[in-house]
Amino acid sequence: MSKPFFWVLHFMSRWMLRIFYPSMETEGVAYANHPGPTLLCGNHPNTLADPLMAGIHLDHQTYFLANAGLWMNPAMAFVIDPFCIPVARPKDKEAGADKGGKDEVFNRTFQALETGKIMYIAPEAYSELERKLRKIKAGAASLALEGEARNDWKLGVTLQPVGVNYESPTTCFSRAFVRYGEPIHAAEWREQYEKSPMRAVRGLTNLLSDRMQDLLIHTKDKTEERCLRRIDRSVQNDKPMPVSGHHYRTKNILTWLRSLPEAEREELCGITGKYDNLLRESGQLDLEFSTHPRRKLSVGLLLALPLFLYGWLNHLPWLLLIRGIWNALGIDRGYKATFQTLASWFLLPLLYLVQTLVFNWVFPEAMGWLYLLSLPVSGLFALRYWVTYRAFWAGRFSGSSRHDSELRDLRHRMLARLPHFEAAVPHTAEPATRIS
Repeated sequence: MSKPFFWVLHFMSRWMLRIFYPSMETEGVAYANHPGPTLLCGNHPNTLADPLMAGIHLDHQTYFLANAGLWMNPAMAFVIDPFCIPVARPKDKEAGADKGGKDEVFNRTFQALETGKIMYIAPEAYSELERKLRKIKAGAASLALEGEARNDWKLGVTLQPVGVNYESPTTCFSRAFVRYGEPIHAAEWREQYEKSPMRAVRGLTNLLSDRMQDLLIHTKDKTEERCLRRIDRSVQNDKPMPVSGHHYRTKNILTWLRSLPEAEREELCGITGKYDNLLRESGQLDLEFSTHPRRKLSVGLLLALPLFLYGWLNHLPWLLLIRGIWNALGIDRGYKATFQTLASWFLLPLLYLVQTLVFNWVFPEAMGWLYLLSLPVSGLFALRYWVTYRAFWAGRFSGSSRHDSELRDLRHRMLARLPHFEAAVPHTAEPATRIS
């Protein structure tokens, strides 16, 4: 792929992901921000968004290992073929994929590493909407060790763990925290590999798994996940933190939750479950019962409201169109964020053009180019306004019900059991960087 084309895609991806995941932060980019040969190993909860999240923060071109089923769509194949290597999973072969056999994958990846490229790989192999690291496959370790062995251990391959933490992966305008961990140098495993390749691959895979798991909020099962999310939601609504601080505080809550005696933990999770079910039944939000600092009316909220409405109304066609297409296609919800991001590359410029032409037709004497310039600016302003003042408006329109007193009691009983949690960032971690 030519460098200009790469940087155009890089800029567009970064811009669109910033829209769908505002307040995104990164940590440890310096670990990964160097030329290859590198296997960038990331978790995979959110389909095509994950490799974009991992790669757009680096100053070097990243290539990707992607499921071969994507090549069955000619339009998609044309777009991704220059920077992706197909990998045929069993379900891709069943669907008729004719690319991505094992030999092809290994040979093309070796060639990429030998020419110093950064390759993204998802060792979990499958994408699932879970906040955990599933058991990773041995492919990444095998590629790294065999690639070094083929080049007399002088290639310098690193396995670079990266963890993408979504606060809500399929929800528009949520937040994300991308963490890069310490790299693993494959050549350090030479002695073990020459004694027993299988044991070396297994050991390196286990080390990579531990490094990746440490970058995530790793829950053991769905029961623990639900209980943690319910507690975390209320704590964050009472004492909101930036995404990095929120991440570390949630890890601390999880550690504390696991330290409780089983009976206490089950009782607490029972309260959270009853509270959540009652919220769903009444159609209310936890924000309504929170002490969020932005629940109060403020001067900034009122003064900025007209500008927000201007931006929101001008982007309402985009919001309705993107949702309508999504519903009509019936795509799995795991692809929601990816679809919205990629489709917006084409829809937003097209809608801006159409809206400007309509504006010029209705107001022929006006300066349409000023209106055109106002569209992206007002859209970004409206997004920032909603992120800033969502607690006020969402809580205000959440409503009330006959369950209000019971909901307040359950929420109080849940939070009264919690100790004070700080966002304890490890001393080895660099300060998180906000992406603007």
